[in-house]
Amino acid sequence: MFIITGGAGFIGSALVWKLNQLGETDIMVVDRMGTGAKWKNLNKRHIRTILHKDEFLLWLEAEGPRANIDAIFHMGASSSTTEMDADYLVRNNINYSVKLWQFCAEYEVPYIYASSAATYGEGEKGYVDDPDGIHDLTALNPYGFSKQKFDAWVMDEKKQPPFWAGLKFFNVYGPQEYHKGSQASVIQQFVPQVQKTGGIKLFKSYRDGIPHGEQKRDFVYVKDCINVIWHLYSKRTTAKPGIYNVGSGKARAFSELAQAVFRSLDKTPKIDFVDMPEALRPQYQYFTEASLDNLRKLGGYTAPMTILEEGVQDYVRQYLLRDDPYL
Repeated sequence: MFIITGGAGFIGSALVWKLNQLGETDIMVVDRMGTGAKWKNLNKRHIRTILHKDEFLLWLEAEGPRANIDAIFHMGASSSTTEMDADYLVRNNINYSVKLWQFCAEYEVPYIYASSAATYGEGEKGYVDDPDGIHDLTALNPYGFSKQKFDAWVMDEKKQPPFWAGLKFFNVYGPQEYHKGSQASVIQQFVPQVQKTGGIKLFKSYRDGIPHGEQKRDFVYVKDCINVIWHLYSKRTTAKPGIYNVGSGKARAFSELAQAVFRSLDKTPKIDFVDMPEALRPQYQYFTEASLDNLRKLGGYTAPMTILEEGVQDYVRQYLLRDDPYL
């Protein structure tokens, strides 16, 4: 049985889709479904059971040692970069992850978990997933702090699962993110903007030498992310355990992203620049770019990453413009 925490969320439900594509249906989804539309991410999926995240640790303690668990994919955590309740993030993103790690180490279960590029903060130390530099990273917000502190805990832990990987996801976009609201990728927000107004609004730049719209991020397609997850699990006897960047490996400007959306919609580009909320300015990243050297060399993942224009076109035309946008 595969256990996927956050299995009704963005990356988690895409991973359920991937497993179904591979013929796997013995899957436990762990999540908090709530009253929104998250359930739709699982509507077409074949799974064994769903368990609320608050019940899962009790189940794991009582039934887990006797269950035949192939792996725990821990994609469940608060991913809101605007969450300011640090106590909640410590409980949910750090302590919960620690308990899962300890179970996997005790009962020899492979453990792959979601970290984040938010751990790199402003990027003053670069974006290289060097294990020797993990403890020196400083985040810009409580979410990044929570992910960074768990990564640091992992690096110091002596008792380990038989295989483990922490994945520093960069700016992920793609189908299954529709429930995320303002935390969804800008692509999912740009398309209705263009359909309604004919244009796209981008934040102004507040840094000398960086023109409006030239803020750059590493945008990575969710299909690439789940391919990396499955690769590391399936190659767990040869891949090296560790913390890996998962991005496209190429920083692209928001203006380029907007242009790709316009082309996918067959629309003439029209971009306006608006003020960035003051509360966001101190924690805004102007540049991110994943070094993929370790993923390639130590993780053995050699498949090319989807280039931005191709990923945006697939996302827009095959999902966002269809009546049923789900995987």
